[in-house]
Amino acid sequence: MKCLSVALTQKKTLLIGAGKVAAQKAKVLERIGFEFSVLAEEILDDYFVDKGITLGCFEEALALPYEMIIDATGNDAVTQVLLSIKQKRSLFLNVVDRPEYCDFYFNALVDRGDIQVSVSSAGSSPTLAQVIRDKVEKILPRNLGSLIERLKIERTKPDRDLGVLKEIAKGGVGKVFLIGCGTGHVGNLTLDALNAFELMDVALVDALVSPDIRALIPLTCKVVDVSKKKGFHSKTQDEINALLLAYAKEGFVVGRLKGGDPMLFGRLGEEKSILAEQGIEFEVINGISSAFRSCNVAGIVPTIRDISKGMSIVSAHLRESLYNDDWIPLLKQPRHTVIVLMAHSFAGKIEASIQKEGIDPALPAAFVSKIDLPNQVSIVGTVGKLDKMSQLCETPAVLIIGECVAKENILPSSNSGKIIYV
Repeated sequence: MKCLSVALTQKKTLLIGAGKVAAQKAKVLERIGFEFSVLAEEILDDYFVDKGITLGCFEEALALPYEMIIDATGNDAVTQVLLSIKQKRSLFLNVVDRPEYCDFYFNALVDRGDIQVSVSSAGSSPTLAQVIRDKVEKILPRNLGSLIERLKIERTKPDRDLGVLKEIAKGGVGKVFLIGCGTGHVGNLTLDALNAFELMDVALVDALVSPDIRALIPLTCKVVDVSKKKGFHSKTQDEINALLLAYAKEGFVVGRLKGGDPMLFGRLGEEKSILAEQGIEFEVINGISSAFRSCNVAGIVPTIRDISKGMSIVSAHLRESLYNDDWIPLLKQPRHTVIVLMAHSFAGKIEASIQKEGIDPALPAAFVSKIDLPNQVSIVGTVGKLDKMSQLCETPAVLIIGECVAKENILPSSNSGKIIYV
């Protein structure tokens, strides 16, 4: 059965039934501003408690004032009466879950002001229509008002260019998902991230996004490698920003896939700013940061009562591979854990900075390397041995410093992998 959307004028409408299904139909009618009356033998859904409905049995005479009737009773006797009425006079009828008796259907609707997207299964599967509607709703920007106004103005110009109108429209519906993909273990990917994967037209993928997670990207999605590693950049940040804008302005749903959580040293602020400046809608999806996952897999609890009352997460790496040691004084705070990202290649410099600051070289420390991979290893020692410890493991590795890393405070679990004490 094919469907045609028609702008239906207000008609005197009766909804029969006051159960869960009737409530769903009533909510749709209210949403589109359609006035209606409700008749039911009893109230079976709380939605109708304060709606002022008419209680009683349906009879043929009660249908006379109405031009449109929705039968949500599930009662075949009521349906048969309504069908007999239809043979005598014109009547718009909808019998819930009986598409063969319906003159109209309740579509799953995405409402963005003047823009409405209607999804219909011709009554055969409202659930499927709702699922598709939810996907469309996830893709579309929430505020299309300014875009619509801009297009209205452009259309009124005597020299309007249809090509320009199309470019404006495409740019207004593009969207970017800034997605944290965690440490690479598929089991730690969030449901929000997986749902976003299904919507992507284009994926800009960082080096730290694992092959297993890359394998979850739909085959219909274009994948662009924007890896950034120390000493090698396939794309600069400015180039990545330009790609985000270019694809979004083409009307695509773009996924920016990052390792860890984009909130932590993931250049998120820059990407959000450039998208906001250009009016591109975006959504940030958190990932599991290596800062926390490293502690988990190594059997380290960064905040233990009476041992560590707080924690700081810092980076030893600045732009252009510059070393950052501004955080070193944090190590003087009693009962405090410091988690250092991008520290492995600077281990010798960190050790020297700690010594220069006069910090006890016996302060416990650990490098957790290759998190969630088969060759995962934790090197546990002290800040006076950081250079030696770094030579026993590979990058990427997270450095954890504090009394919580002392051997007696580490409680390995089944996924802790190899632990080496130095």
